[in-house]
Parts: sequence; C-alpha cells; structure tokens
Amino acid sequence: MRALAAALICTACIERPFEEPQSAQEHAQVDRNALRDVLVPPPSDATAVGAAFGNSVELLAYKLEPPQMVPGQRAKLTLYWRCRAELDRWHIFVHLDDATGSGGRIHAEHDPAGGRFPTDAWKAGDQIADSFSFLPGANPLLLFVGLYTEGENRLALTSAGRGRDDGNNRLLAGTLPIAR
Repeated sequence: MRALAAALICTACIERPFEEPQSAQEHAQVDRNALRDVLVPPPSDATAVGAAFGNSVELLAYKLEPPQMVPGQRAKLTLYWRCRAELDRWHIFVHLDDATGSGGRIHAEHDPAGGRFPTDAWKAGDQIADSFSFLPGANPLLLFVGLYTEGENRLALTSAGRGRDDGNNRLLAGTLPIAR
C-alpha cells in the first residue's frame, strides 16, 4: 500500500512539457491575389467616418447604393475599413435601426467580404471594402457598426470619428436616407 502511495506521489510531481495556450491561435491564411475586389480604398463619394475600434481597425467610410434607399428594393452598403494593427478574429455587426423609433431593426452580422477575408488575416495598412445587401422598409435607417466575438464581447470603440458612440461599443455612423 505504501509503495502504491509513493508511486502516486512521485507521478504527481512529474513536470509536463510547456504547452502554448489555446488563445495564441494561428492567423488565417488567405490568397490575397483573389481579394483584388476587396483590398481597395474608399471612393471619393463615400461618406467619411474615421472611427477607431480597439486602436486596431478604423472604419474609414461607408457607401450606400443607390444613394437613397427605395422601399422594397435591395440596397448595397459597403463599409471601408483600414487595419492599423494585427487583429484576432472578429465578426462585423451592423444594426440598421428604423430612424422613426419604431424599434424595427435589420441585423447584418457577418464575416468580412462574405467570409473570404477574416479579420485575423488583415495586415496593418490593408484597406478593406466589405459589402452586403439588404431590403429596406419605408423609413430612413440609423447605421450602427461594431465588431464582436462569441457572445456579447465587442471590440472597444476608442474613437467615434465623425460618428457617435452609443456607450455600448457601437458606433452610430450615420443615417441612410429613403428616396421620396
């Protein structure tokens, strides 16, 4: 019995080799040549924003096509980002809230460039065009933007630029108008 106890004690003292923690993940690998449509600066007619998230990524601007939404017709919104520093994997969220205060919201949570260019593959200096389409209703929409990981963990909004911080690490970037 004593021999068994001694063996257990000795086994418990054996050091195990150092293992890298799970949080030190490898960054995504992408074919940057296949991203020529994504790695572009904002056009001159985009709405400038200049908001920073976590001092790692900046929302340079956005562009709505058509420039005024037509109720019931698809609209395209392109967000123009600039990577300032290496990032972990974040997802983009867009909340398009009814500007009349009705409580209506269009959710547009997504991975950048339709999942082709995750944020952990971005390099400092990259300018990224991230487009998606949605179906607007009859009212103007408030454009809220941010980045999140699993659950409610959001990347800190460190500078609102020309937008407004809503206090929840969510940027109010502007209002998307309706054609009348």
